[in-house]
Amino acid sequence: MSLILLLTAAALAAFLLKARRASADAPPPAVILVARGASDPEELEDVLVVLRGIKKAFPCYQERLAFSSDSVRALWRERGEDPAFREAHPDMDPRIYSVGNAISALASVQETGPRLTLVQGLLLTDGPDYYDLSSLVESLRQIKTFDRARAPFPWIGLGLPALGPGEGQKEMLLRTAQTLAPLFAEAEAARAGMVLVADPSGGINPPAYRSLESCLKTVYPSVPLAVAVRDAIQPRGAVEAISASLPVPGPVILATLAPVSGIEVADDLDGPGEDSWGNLLRARGYTVDPRVRGLGSSPLFAELIVENVKRQEGALSRRYMMD
Repeated sequence: MSLILLLTAAALAAFLLKARRASADAPPPAVILVARGASDPEELEDVLVVLRGIKKAFPCYQERLAFSSDSVRALWRERGEDPAFREAHPDMDPRIYSVGNAISALASVQETGPRLTLVQGLLLTDGPDYYDLSSLVESLRQIKTFDRARAPFPWIGLGLPALGPGEGQKEMLLRTAQTLAPLFAEAEAARAGMVLVADPSGGINPPAYRSLESCLKTVYPSVPLAVAVRDAIQPRGAVEAISASLPVPGPVILATLAPVSGIEVADDLDGPGEDSWGNLLRARGYTVDPRVRGLGSSPLFAELIVENVKRQEGALSRRYMMD
């Protein structure tokens, strides 16, 4: 019996040693943040705050950034070849000048072997951008090889958008509402209404935006609120509808409801044109306080995105350990 136990213990020790060596030799896991893009250094901060949060939360992971916009990637490559621009922005992360799309980011982490790979979109809703990313991740997961160990992406997962799928998940809607607490505190102190203008890329008035509006009204009942979709074709009609639910005249905080803002968003929100949201609201008698920065620049929102990555890591790690 003692000999059997000794042999069993030796076999177990050999197995654990082999497992530790395999783990040590394996490439580190990776996390990839995918944003549509940021076309100027100021709006880039909406992305980098989230990326820094991911790097802090996952110090042993390779972290990558990808932009889905072809035009934004081309713009940064052009700037990377411009000595004057680089001299004017000495603190710019040099990786920005060569940032690729999701496919190239995934290829860069896979070239040294398969590993646990977490993909997270910088998104509010599961609109077209999320479904495109989901389709890509699922296609890579389904790649089969004769030798299972050589499959390129056996452990890849995609984190949910901030509001969750469909009409939004109650817990995630509430968590997103909590990230807006500082803004609503300002509105309450100023006795101002709130107009949040969402990105139309999530779809035309997706149910998740309506769910978020309902959640915000519950969490911040003292602040008159309207959530609308930024649509250059219908801003007048939207402002007319908003004025039915907000006191006129009176102060209004006008803020973008999108992870990343930019020049186009700022122009639509409060540009000089008579059809900008700010000027349309002023024409109705409101005093407008515009906030054009994206949600990504808020550390609270960055924490929410990191939480979604961690949730996906937990689900994927169990499968990784079983394989």
